[in-house]
Amino acid sequence: MKLIKTIAISATMIFSSAAFAHSGLIESSPAKNEMLQGSPQALVLTFSSPVRLVKLTLKDGAGDDIKFGFKPNMQSSKKFSLDLPQLSPSSYSVNWMIMGEDAHKMKGKFGFMVHEVMAKATEHDHASHSHD
Repeated sequence: MKLIKTIAISATMIFSSAAFAHSGLIESSPAKNEMLQGSPQALVLTFSSPVRLVKLTLKDGAGDDIKFGFKPNMQSSKKFSLDLPQLSPSSYSVNWMIMGEDAHKMKGKFGFMVHEVMAKATEHDHASHSHD
């Protein structure tokens, strides 16, 4: 009888862990390792199942925290979108922590880069250069 209980408890733990293991980040904007021309307007995280986003930080290349108004929310969702302030050219690191319906926590991180917006050449610039 003791063996049956042990097997049942083990199976329950394996299946609940396996179910949570599928609750991961499946998409983000900016995307992992994306190189952007100019500052993104928002940070969007999409997970494979409803989770609670309990921690989210954004750091620049110097390791300084970027404040953008994240507050932990106990509402479960698959998609979270947060407005961002104007970001200067730098590399950025996003660190997140989620909590599944079974209270297990999972964390991850990814980075992206913001470059200066390149000025486009105007027709006037092209017209002033003749090729004789």
